[in-house]
Amino acid sequence: MIFKKKLFFIFLFSITFVFSQESIKHKVVSGESIYAIAKKYKVTEADIYQLNPKVKGAVLQLNTIILIPNKNINNKQIATEVVGVEEHIVQKGETFFSISKKYNISIGKLKERNPNLNDRGLQIGAKINLKPIESSQVAVTSTANSIGNDVDFHIVQPKETKFGIAKKYGLTIAELEALNPEIVSNLPVGFQLVLKKGITNSKPNEIVVQNENLVSEELADDSLDVFVQEADKNEIVDVVPMSLDNTFKADFIISNASQNLGVPYRSGGTSSSGFDCSGLVCTTYEKANIKLPRSSHEMATVGLKINKLKAQKGDLIFFKTRGNRISHVGIITEVLDNDIKFIHSSTSSGVIISSVNEDYYKKRFVQINRVLN
Repeated sequence: MIFKKKLFFIFLFSITFVFSQESIKHKVVSGESIYAIAKKYKVTEADIYQLNPKVKGAVLQLNTIILIPNKNINNKQIATEVVGVEEHIVQKGETFFSISKKYNISIGKLKERNPNLNDRGLQIGAKINLKPIESSQVAVTSTANSIGNDVDFHIVQPKETKFGIAKKYGLTIAELEALNPEIVSNLPVGFQLVLKKGITNSKPNEIVVQNENLVSEELADDSLDVFVQEADKNEIVDVVPMSLDNTFKADFIISNASQNLGVPYRSGGTSSSGFDCSGLVCTTYEKANIKLPRSSHEMATVGLKINKLKAQKGDLIFFKTRGNRISHVGIITEVLDNDIKFIHSSTSSGVIISSVNEDYYKKRFVQINRVLN
């Protein structure tokens, strides 16, 4: 009986010790807010609310004890929280980065375990495999992807995109373009796409190119009219998808920029006390050892100016918010089928994530530059 009691107390002590390692106690002092406390400990407000649900929406009282997540805890201890979870269903707004953070799995491992998923954007409802896959499973998946559904050709229909067609037949956009080099810069309606290696077109394809910088029909809106006009002044460069290394670097950049969400706008600002648009971009890219010019206008001359349809996370996106000169810049965080999300510091709301389809930015969009090359 005495032995059992000792075991019980040892177990209780172990649990208490682990919990104390996972969190830090903070006593609220005068003038503090959850935002200020989160910045002090380099965590997010959501992290604090998760451990202290009662303080959310309530007035923060002096001397209140707030539990703060301990970011220095061993990753192996944290990882035990998700043991047994084998699958995740993608929700609206989720990215590889947010899912990897939720389950404490690196982005590289997530992509290794989900070779079918495309970097250009996760579809709502898609299933993410969280458990390691055996080499035999990878071989079967790869074979299935290259075969698609035993269809040799696809005729391009109005409003179809490379992303949609590639996903339909289990291909990546790069594989689709490699099989059909004529469509690298455009996707003509009625074009007969080859879907398998070793297959030859059964009929010749005629491509009429009126303007080599013209973008596809399904995205022909006001913002793209501006894009094409700018292309006349500065030629758009055709690029291949980012390398895996640069994709990881883009994730790192987005992760660092996202830590500043909610930071107010400050003209000339380059710190967590306040950023202007180019200050946020410069500071974030410097953490990835990339030096950029200080102004958005000068940044627009760096890297490669690319087609909007080739955009990837980590690219820079530019706008004319004042007059005829580029005056605003953001970092692309996510590329969906017909939308682009970007993080930036706006004069009205500080550091936020916006969509290029919002009326304000849609009318002022100018160009996209790739600096990760």
